[in-house]
Amino acid sequence: MPRVRRPVLLALAALIGGALGAGAHPLDALTADEINAAVALLRAEARVDAATRFSLIDLDEPDKAATLACRPGQRLARRAFVVARRERADYEGVVDLAARRVERWERIPDVQSSILIEEWDLAQAVVKADAAWQAAMAKRGYAGSALAALFCAPLSAGPVVDPTEAGRRLLRVVCFDPAGNPVNLWGRPIEGVTATVDLDARTVIRVTDTGVLPVAGAEPPPAQPASKPAARAKPAARDLAVRDGEIRGAGWAFRFRMDRRVGPIVSLVRRRIGGRERMVLYRGSIAEMFVPYMDPDPNWSFRSYLDVGEYGFGLLSSSLRPGIDCPADAMFFDAVLPDDRGRPVIGRALVCLFARATGAPLWRHAEVSTGAYQGRSAVELVLRTIPSVGNYDYIVDWVFTEAGELRIDVGATGIDEVKAVASRTMADPTAAADTAHGPLVAPNLVAVNHDHFLSLRLDVDIDGAANTLMRQRLSPQRDPRNGGGRGVWTVVEAPVAAEGPLATGDHGAADVWRIVNPTLTNPLGQHPGYELRLGHAATSLLAPDDLLQRRAGFTGAPLWVTAYDPRELYAAGPYPNQSSADAGLPVYAARQRPVESADLVLWCTLGFHHLPRPEDWPRLPTVWHSVALVPYGFSVGGGPANGKSGAP
Repeated sequence: MPRVRRPVLLALAALIGGALGAGAHPLDALTADEINAAVALLRAEARVDAATRFSLIDLDEPDKAATLACRPGQRLARRAFVVARRERADYEGVVDLAARRVERWERIPDVQSSILIEEWDLAQAVVKADAAWQAAMAKRGYAGSALAALFCAPLSAGPVVDPTEAGRRLLRVVCFDPAGNPVNLWGRPIEGVTATVDLDARTVIRVTDTGVLPVAGAEPPPAQPASKPAARAKPAARDLAVRDGEIRGAGWAFRFRMDRRVGPIVSLVRRRIGGRERMVLYRGSIAEMFVPYMDPDPNWSFRSYLDVGEYGFGLLSSSLRPGIDCPADAMFFDAVLPDDRGRPVIGRALVCLFARATGAPLWRHAEVSTGAYQGRSAVELVLRTIPSVGNYDYIVDWVFTEAGELRIDVGATGIDEVKAVASRTMADPTAAADTAHGPLVAPNLVAVNHDHFLSLRLDVDIDGAANTLMRQRLSPQRDPRNGGGRGVWTVVEAPVAAEGPLATGDHGAADVWRIVNPTLTNPLGQHPGYELRLGHAATSLLAPDDLLQRRAGFTGAPLWVTAYDPRELYAAGPYPNQSSADAGLPVYAARQRPVESADLVLWCTLGFHHLPRPEDWPRLPTVWHSVALVPYGFSVGGGPANGKSGAP
């Protein structure tokens, strides 16, 4: 998508090797030294060369059982998982850093790895040098020096089904007149022209020109107050502490690392109950983001972004500003990520951690009959990142509450993607046709209707790995007493036996989902568990055989359950770029593995349909959506009555 800041390359990898206790724990991110070592070992075996580009160099996570058994001071073998592109082909492999050898290296046929930052720059340069594109711009009044001033956005190609495009590495490029406004590069689209670029051949293979439309008027950038200097003081909290990469606070303990593809990976999440730490979540991360636009225009019909798999939430995480993005007294963390050439770079202040008072009671009660009162203010612990993916910014919060709730809040903000049209107001004769796929938000600008579907992968381990997902349905009944006139509802509970998509009930949110450990009971004789509250759970309205929908089948259900498999990490599959085939969750779940009293993974589709408003332009106020895990029988009496639940 558009240009992003380039982190400063490391001159000496050792300078940051100890950041956040890197390397001290089996699930810590790769250090700069480890990234360098992985690339060096691949070069030593002639697997890569100076022209090779890397879309991913990440920790190859160790065996789950071994990780859970690991105790402080122990070390497990460290491995790097690598995805690289060399001589128009994609490869993946594993480098054993401890043994200093390439453990696996193989070509992955018929895929396109994620888009590289270098390719954004390349695509823009290729387009601006193309004669057919220059002619299309000349028809719109842009020539000479005016061409150089244009901002051209390389967009993912979407599903590739045209035989002439098969096997090519593509980007589709649309351009904007920034008119000197660096804050909103998207506000003046030059509509009707899309250039398709073959990145390997470094050429434009097609210019789609559907006709000239007016360019919207320029808008001055908004006034921006100066940011305060970064304050890295410890935030005020009841028990917040960060030590050796582990975070403790609000009754919780957990770890996190930054990943170039998915952003933060939160792991080993434990809740302190009765003096013991009990596991809730082994690993949690974003698994994909699907944003399809609802306009069949040839310049729009391909726009169906898979932002995580095509671009990368970690790669596009932006530096956080104290006092705006995070409280001024938050802790800010840098992260080490590999660049396209496999060099470790420092991303500054990509993550913040803070405790916040919610302004509401954690609990309270006023007894009217006696005048007595008790209450306690609520404080939450928040881990935040903000990937800026083109025109959109996504605020991703992992929220840990003192009530034992783990909530994932996602806020969508930034700038709506707009289309230039002929109409200035709804009174114009062209307005009905212009607004068929989105509302007019400014003169000559329509904000196209679209969806956001974010998949969360939650490897729940409630008091251990043996878990069962229970479905509770509310069943309305008539009480036979008093003539049967009294209606009630009762709860009908059944376990989910096999993996697959799970639809909600017919009566709104009448289904309640609960993850329990059936091998343990609490002092009340109940199985300890956590209730899953899906919050916003819209599903895709596209037909299952739609070209866009096939590559994002996970959006067809609000919730999926699969058996644990460490290789199944991405809801749309490992290589969604340019894919037109079913992949990811539909393929994983087709195996129909049993998930009762098993190590299971939940995939939550946090989905919403975005019908833009004029008030969303030119700056989109943050819209929040949430998924939560809430204790149910987990906290009773301080823990299970007939078993132990430990954590490393």
